[in-house]
Amino acid sequence: MFRRSKKIDDAHVQGTSVCLIGCGPAGMSFLYAVAKRKAKGLPVPQVTCIEPAGSPGGVWRDLSSDERGISANNVVMYEDMWCNTPKELMEYHDYTFESHFGKETPPYLPRKDILDYMITRNNVDGALDDVMFHHRVSSVKYDASSKKFTIEVIDCNAGNTSIIQSDKCIWAAGIHGKPYKPPELVEFLKEFTGTVMHSAEANNDFEKNVKGKKILIIGDARSAEDLALYAIKLGVDHVYVCARSGDGEASSTGAWPSEKVTIIYGPPYKVLKGTGFKCQAVYWSEKRQRYRKDDEEAPIKIQGIDTVVMATGYEANLDILSESLQFDDEGEWTISKGWQMKNNALTISIGNPTPSKILSLGSTCYPDVYRGLLITNPSMMFIHETEDTLSPIIELDVLAHLFLGYLTGQVPIPKEKDMRKANQKQLEAEMQVPWLRAEMDASYGGEVDDLPDDHWVNSENDNRGILLDKTRVEFMVSRIARDMRDSNYPVNFGNLNELSDKGQQFVAIAYADIEARTTLTQHHDNTFRDNNQDDFKSIYTGQKAVNLPAPWMNLNRSKDLPTKIDTLFGKS
Repeated sequence: MFRRSKKIDDAHVQGTSVCLIGCGPAGMSFLYAVAKRKAKGLPVPQVTCIEPAGSPGGVWRDLSSDERGISANNVVMYEDMWCNTPKELMEYHDYTFESHFGKETPPYLPRKDILDYMITRNNVDGALDDVMFHHRVSSVKYDASSKKFTIEVIDCNAGNTSIIQSDKCIWAAGIHGKPYKPPELVEFLKEFTGTVMHSAEANNDFEKNVKGKKILIIGDARSAEDLALYAIKLGVDHVYVCARSGDGEASSTGAWPSEKVTIIYGPPYKVLKGTGFKCQAVYWSEKRQRYRKDDEEAPIKIQGIDTVVMATGYEANLDILSESLQFDDEGEWTISKGWQMKNNALTISIGNPTPSKILSLGSTCYPDVYRGLLITNPSMMFIHETEDTLSPIIELDVLAHLFLGYLTGQVPIPKEKDMRKANQKQLEAEMQVPWLRAEMDASYGGEVDDLPDDHWVNSENDNRGILLDKTRVEFMVSRIARDMRDSNYPVNFGNLNELSDKGQQFVAIAYADIEARTTLTQHHDNTFRDNNQDDFKSIYTGQKAVNLPAPWMNLNRSKDLPTKIDTLFGKS
């Protein structure tokens, strides 16, 4: 628990200079928080926001034809994308969707409407007026003696370079800064004679590469899920989805429209005659510290693939930061000696396996970043969502308030050793949650994967499995609740140990999002966007979501959800 500072040095706050890199959802939330505080007559730091694109929004924004060069953030969502997170998990407390649209709306909305919603909310009190659009940060360095950052900035239109110095630097460029293309996969696919693309490239001729064709999507998380549905809408012949873990949203989906999707549990390991693949389940070898093919499972062959989509995720683009200012986006760590997992519903089935020597990134923090602060240099801040966040928009908004608390002195910054201890404690608390541990600890995840097909963990209706799902969600929400409380955020989700009624409502919505997929039945032409609409309602207004005006598969973009985005920032 933070101890709040009792006295704020107004002159110090107003004299603090901050360079904010990026004007996506994170940057907008921080500028909004600063503007709202300033409007109350309270002291605020001097903030300079630098954004390479011509408008706010980050990966959510529209990519215009004149911004495809050096001036733009080219990693953006494709034009016709619909959100796969319900809007009720992305709703700002002080600007509801009901206020924005003036009517009831479905839970899952088009990208463009969420972009419009975010910009409208955050573009108040002059919050976005002074953003340096069409400017790109080329390097960030820190001088320990002067305790100043030196930021080199390029004017993307004029080509001029300028230097900015600041006391603090906030990196808000997003963890989806560049597509992650595993080198070994890229090398493997050189033998494939068809088209290869990353999910980030779905903007470029995606219809041409999927219509009437067979495609293989490597990866089964939300990008794979969305692109599989999008491909069906565009007239794909068939979609094969394969992944190493089989734990993603695509693998959890109970049924697909027109039975056009086949889920394969196991990654491809061999190319057959240029257009075919062999896939096989894998297991983690603790001895060799890598995944190996599971010879007890028969390989699966697929033939006649035209297009391969690597839905392998993204990584933070930290190249502009000097090495000492970067965080480790792989986030590997080790467990404390003597750590033990408490008994849970799975203990009787798999016992308590010894954790792997090296553990993967957790779901709620990076080991070297303490609640947004680079532990080795807290003047370097990172406002970003976590890897497996339930609600990136709200998580970023809460972090923005926390950062403003750091900068005004209302939220003290712990010593380095205390930050490291707190992170270790948080990661080890994650390890107590079975589904979170399975993601971090390959040994534990392997034991779960080895359970027989008829084990209760593989049943969507077993109360023990439902409880484990909810425990994971509750843990994720409790971490947001903690940050809300410590940053004096205007919403109370409770705390780490007990969620409030609003926090529990948030959990219920997150779980309904899971059930929207798992409860789909065979031969069902609806998608998760058409399913269980009654389970979604605003935690602020109580307004229930409504059904789409037609099945999602029949919609390009609902005319009942008009956007005002084209009237903003000089767009026509």
